[in-house]
Amino acid sequence: MFLLKKILKQIKKSKYWKYFIQFLFYPVYNFFWQYFLNFNAKMLFFLWKFKKKKYIDLLKNDKILINNNNNFTKIAKKILDEAIPLLENSKKKILSPEYKKTLSNVNEADAEAPYRISLYENLSYNLKKEIVEFASSDLMVSTAAEHMRIFPILTRIQVYHNIPREGSKRRGAMYWHKDTFGFKNLDFFMAVTDIDEENGPFYCLEKKIKAGIFFSFLNVLSSSKKGERGKVTLEEFSKYFKNENIIKLIGNSGTAFFLDSFSCYHRGGFCKSKDRVTLRFCYQSHDALYDNPASDKGHYIYDQSIRKENTKNIFRKYLFFKTPSKIMKFFSNRIIKIYHMIEFKV
Repeated sequence: MFLLKKILKQIKKSKYWKYFIQFLFYPVYNFFWQYFLNFNAKMLFFLWKFKKKKYIDLLKNDKILINNNNNFTKIAKKILDEAIPLLENSKKKILSPEYKKTLSNVNEADAEAPYRISLYENLSYNLKKEIVEFASSDLMVSTAAEHMRIFPILTRIQVYHNIPREGSKRRGAMYWHKDTFGFKNLDFFMAVTDIDEENGPFYCLEKKIKAGIFFSFLNVLSSSKKGERGKVTLEEFSKYFKNENIIKLIGNSGTAFFLDSFSCYHRGGFCKSKDRVTLRFCYQSHDALYDNPASDKGHYIYDQSIRKENTKNIFRKYLFFKTPSKIMKFFSNRIIKIYHMIEFKV
């Protein structure tokens, strides 16, 4: 058994395995993922695309940096205006022993020196409603759909507040990583505060990896801490991808990234001297691992005025309320394990 594992490990490092994954396995599986695993979402995609809605073209990449978009800037300003009065109490909560204890059960790496928290729940009803309208707008949904080539589910909406922690070290999501929750998705990250080197730009790999999620590193952090397993140090990452291959979210409020966080390596910024506030949306498929955005009471958790029973539009019902079947829930974790088993490693 040991010898077999050693042989497989060597095969997965070979250029032949790399070419097999890139040019044969990935395109075949991508077809299967779209037309079989996500058949309903694919049919909705065709219906949606028939209406010829505008979208932001990722230019055959799995990420794009957006500057000077008026709609992004407007919503960012509204969020910032409400967020500023919340920051002092938010910081106190991040630094509290109670929050540290709560976080230790979820993300041990973050719990070492907590540095971030969600502000979304503390925003006004009207602003949360406007954020959801923005996330579910034709432009945003179409952008996600065009990249994924299926109709998406809006699984997460967060407004994060990050603070500097004196004497703390790089940890958790500050290392290079991919989100290992599925095959294909699209995340939206937007600067609410202005972002510079002092409040931690978000970084991602500029080059698209043809093998997508089926590419990873042999030398990863072996930490047993939740939130840090499988991450790649900056030193290890730089052996394969130099600084000129990295782009970062830095700029004025409203600057944003669209990013496939399942296939693109990325890392969070390290706040040095200033706080950072960012907006994040996640568009995913029903085979991915995600928390159900629909409550037990039948409303969308990010906007309680949106109720399943009153949502007649088939696109909005899928976007807000699609949940994986029992069979899909059973297979999702197993599918993710298979992804890891066949990865090409460097």
